[in-house]
Amino acid sequence: MASSNNSNSTLASRSRRLRVRTFAVTCLSEDTGILEWVPDTDSMRNLVSKSYNPQTTPYCPRRRGSRMTNFGDASMRSNFERSQNQFFKNGCLTQAAKMYYNLCLKQNPPVLSWWFVQHFSSATDWYEARKKFTLTAAAWSAIGHVIGLGDRHSENILVETTTGRIIHVDFDCIFDKGLNLPRPEVVPFRLTPNMLDAFGPTGADGMFSSGMESCLEILRDNRDTLLSVLEPFIKDPVIDWKRHRTQQTVSSTRIPSHIMGKDSHGEAKRSIHVIKERLSGICNLRNPNYRKLQGQVQKLCAEASKNENLIQLYVGWMPWV
Repeated sequence: MASSNNSNSTLASRSRRLRVRTFAVTCLSEDTGILEWVPDTDSMRNLVSKSYNPQTTPYCPRRRGSRMTNFGDASMRSNFERSQNQFFKNGCLTQAAKMYYNLCLKQNPPVLSWWFVQHFSSATDWYEARKKFTLTAAAWSAIGHVIGLGDRHSENILVETTTGRIIHVDFDCIFDKGLNLPRPEVVPFRLTPNMLDAFGPTGADGMFSSGMESCLEILRDNRDTLLSVLEPFIKDPVIDWKRHRTQQTVSSTRIPSHIMGKDSHGEAKRSIHVIKERLSGICNLRNPNYRKLQGQVQKLCAEASKNENLIQLYVGWMPWV
């Protein structure tokens, strides 16, 4: 929340309308707190489900021929796991991704754009809602990538139904903790077919990419402010970083051993180092290449939407939504 507020406070972000919705959090202990209620919101999963429901979205041509009745039903999960097993059994990502496309994506095309058509009656409201959806998605994706925000399943992404703006919730899986899950979250942010569908005909190549470039530029220009918010975690005696140790090794992440450390703050130091690298243009620490803003965004979007990556995720993440 603090890093998001820092982004909101810059003049550059206001001029590009790159503002993300935040909410108040009052911590009571390490694992309990009070959260502000955010009204007029619905989860992305529910909106997609409604778009497949003839009663809530009467006209949706993409629904024709679809076998989908519920995005969380057993048949869809079974199809995804069948595709995933091709990878775990044979180690062939290409074959698994092809099976995933045929069994999941091809039979159930994206429909989120039709929720905007149904929900916003005038052309002006419809355009503004999709614009806000795209720009807030770009801002959250940039922020999430930099701080290593994971667990971005379709119920942790809310949509403000009055404006179309995206609101992210549940920030427990931060600082790349998603890489330590039984099924590592290998995508930098959520960029599934329904997300791309809601962006419009240009997908991630238009307003989303330019918005994300602007947000990353803001974060780079204000890196000292951002790090001043995050670095106190290193000295916070309440946080047990050893609980959140990742599976990556010093050699695979290119991080010197003195930064990793053996003390209780080793993981915190590592996280700060990773954030600094990402602010410098590194997309993937296993294949470190410094990139300019445009190249960094293009690489991240490709990694986030690649079927070979989506097929590796936990079924509850619902990559097909």
